[in-house]
Amino acid sequence: MPDRAVLDSCILAAMFFKEAASPRALKCATDCDLFTLDLAIAEVGNVALKQVALSGESKDRAWDALQDCLNFITTACTLIKASDLTAKAFQIAVEDKISYYDSLFLAAAEREHMPLLTLDQKMYEKVKAKKDVRLV
Repeated sequence: MPDRAVLDSCILAAMFFKEAASPRALKCATDCDLFTLDLAIAEVGNVALKQVALSGESKDRAWDALQDCLNFITTACTLIKASDLTAKAFQIAVEDKISYYDSLFLAAAEREHMPLLTLDQKMYEKVKAKKDVRLV
């Protein structure tokens, strides 16, 4: 595991919402200095909503997990402003044919000279040859 890394929203969500990858995601939090985007707050909020709307999770349990995740993001991670990465992220999205959301995390990792940790197999496969991205 690297000394420093950018965590994408998939990793953060898996840390606080139970899924098969949760143990791997949690290990990331103990092994390095963590960075993420302010955008991750909105994306993890959407995960909480989907837990209730699509997976039948109780509203209270999803809210508690969301609060824990937000607390982690704001206290354990260095936050990077997505708005500072727009030009580079757009270039990455177009060149690599990936979502703009994913490209923002890749741009953050590139700017900070550290790997992006992800659970997103599809994005990883598209960029692994060109970017410092690690599948957890």
